[in-house]
Amino acid sequence: MLELGDLNYLAIIIAAIAKFIVGGAWFSNVLFSRVWLKETALKPEDMGNPRNAMMIGFGLCFFVSFSFAIVLSLLQLDLKSSLAVAIIIAIGISSAQMGLSFAFENRSLKLFLIYAAQSVVEFATVVLILKLM
Repeated sequence: MLELGDLNYLAIIIAAIAKFIVGGAWFSNVLFSRVWLKETALKPEDMGNPRNAMMIGFGLCFFVSFSFAIVLSLLQLDLKSSLAVAIIIAIGISSAQMGLSFAFENRSLKLFLIYAAQSVVEFATVVLILKLM
């Protein structure tokens, strides 16, 4: 039986911070910012103050980390199996669900791959932190 008090909340917070940082790097000029802006037809000057988006983003990073902590607690898997679960969730659930929207919105494969790969990297990062702490 799951006891929420048994979760490692420090690990959850650190995993959320790491997920947030990976996402920031993912959409930085070093990685995919230019392609992402082109594929979404956004311009940096149109995006305004990112404060609200970042606050919401961190809250959602915490929610993802907390959710993974619950799933891993319920499954009681080793590190390798936990990473496999993270990748299956990233590709088979998160990316597949997002792909449905992309198909009906006629969005590009390139943009889909940016988001899908982001899910894989971020979910694996979260699981690594949760399992190693």
